[in-house]
Amino acid sequence: MTFIAERLGKWIQAAIILVIGILCIVAGAKLGSNDINAIINAQDTLDAISMTLGIVMIVVGSLSLCMAIFAFVVVKKGFAQVALPGAILLAIGISMVVLLYAYTFIDLLLKVVPYLLLAIGGVILLDAIFNLVKAILAKKVKEALVGIIVAIIVATGAIVLGALCIGSDPVIKYGVQLIVFGIVVALTGALEFLLTFVKVPDTVVVVSKK
Repeated sequence: MTFIAERLGKWIQAAIILVIGILCIVAGAKLGSNDINAIINAQDTLDAISMTLGIVMIVVGSLSLCMAIFAFVVVKKGFAQVALPGAILLAIGISMVVLLYAYTFIDLLLKVVPYLLLAIGGVILLDAIFNLVKAILAKKVKEALVGIIVAIIVATGAIVLGALCIGSDPVIKYGVQLIVFGIVVALTGALEFLLTFVKVPDTVVVVSKK
């Protein structure tokens, strides 16, 4: 029972992340279709993302407000300082349920990420080239070669992926981008759930006496 009590909050959080990821995958699959009915149905899935996030925020915000009232009455702490974050969460949650705009943030993220991939990939590539030049000058190419190759591969992958996702008519279509985003989110939720069953070893500090 203690095991469940200690991990219940993380399980709920992981389940929410997993559900949002699955909803993004479903919406992306529907948006990838040329069928007008499928595209219309995708809106229902996108609205479900807003509903899920909104309800979670309403619950968390309401609990925070209850804790703020308890802290004010019992512990005599200032009400506004504790209640303000909960009130903000509650307001955002209600607005998200009413206006169903959570997908706007995902849409904005998908528009920005390709440019971030290009910028990050470019920086990593330049860093790898500079490291290669330094290694050549220092005559230590063999020692640095593996790291440089890995960096170049990662940078090239980021640049290519970013380039394929940019433009009004990108090579990697919007629906596919949303599916990839959903897979990443769903895997994050699944990994978070699985990590609750793994005991992280305590850090052991060894002090050597000289």
